[in-house]
Amino acid sequence: MNLFKSILALSLIAFIPFGLMIWVRTHQTTGFAGIELIAYPLIFGGLGIAIVYVTKKYFLNEPLSDFNTTNGSLLTDIYWGIILTAIYFALFFIERRTLSHILQMNANQELLDLILEMRGDPFILFMFFGPVLWIGVALYEELIRVFMLTSMWKWSENQFWIIVVIVISASVMGLVHWHQGSYGIVTISIKGLVSGYYFLRKRRLLPLIIAHALYDGLQVAMFLLTYPEH
Repeated sequence: MNLFKSILALSLIAFIPFGLMIWVRTHQTTGFAGIELIAYPLIFGGLGIAIVYVTKKYFLNEPLSDFNTTNGSLLTDIYWGIILTAIYFALFFIERRTLSHILQMNANQELLDLILEMRGDPFILFMFFGPVLWIGVALYEELIRVFMLTSMWKWSENQFWIIVVIVISASVMGLVHWHQGSYGIVTISIKGLVSGYYFLRKRRLLPLIIAHALYDGLQVAMFLLTYPEH
C-alpha cells in the first residue's frame, strides 16, 4: 500500500505535470509573452510546492525533514550552493566546447524577448530575479527533484537502485526542457546527476536551490548586460 501511495504521489507531483509540460511545449504554435513567463512559473511553481507539502504531510504521512536529514547551517548551505554553481558553470563551458557541436540546440527566443522587455520594465526585472527565479523556478524544480529522490530511495536500499534513481530524476528534469533541443535535455540531465549525487551525500535541499538560482540568474544577468541594445 505504501508503495502504491508513493507511486501515485510521484505521478501526481512529478510525472503527470512534467508530461503535460512537455506536451504543451511540443504542441505549442506560439511562444509565451513576457508577462506570461513571469506569471506562469509563480502560479505553476507555487501550486506545485503547495501540493508537495499537502501530499507529503497528509497523504503520505511523511515528515518534511526528509528534505534535510543532516545537520547544517545557512553558511554551510550557501558555501555548498556556491560550490555547486561553480561546478555547473564548469560543465557549461565544457559542454559548449563539446556537445554543442553534435547535439541540437534550440534558441530560446522567449527568454530573449523577456530579457529585452526587462530592460524597460523594472517591475518585470524585479519579479524575474526575485520570486520567479527563487520560488517559481529554483525552489519548485529542486523540491520536485528531491521529492523524487527521497520517495524512490525508500523503495530499496540497494546501492545500484540508489544510482538508478539519481539517473531517473536527472533524466526527468532534462526531458522537461524538451523545447531546448537535445543539447538542453542532455546538459541539464548531466547537471542533474551532479545535483542528485550531492543530495545523496549531503541530504540538504537549500544548496540545490541556491545553486539553481545563481546558475540561471547569472546567465540571464550576463545576457542582459551584454546583449546589444539594437
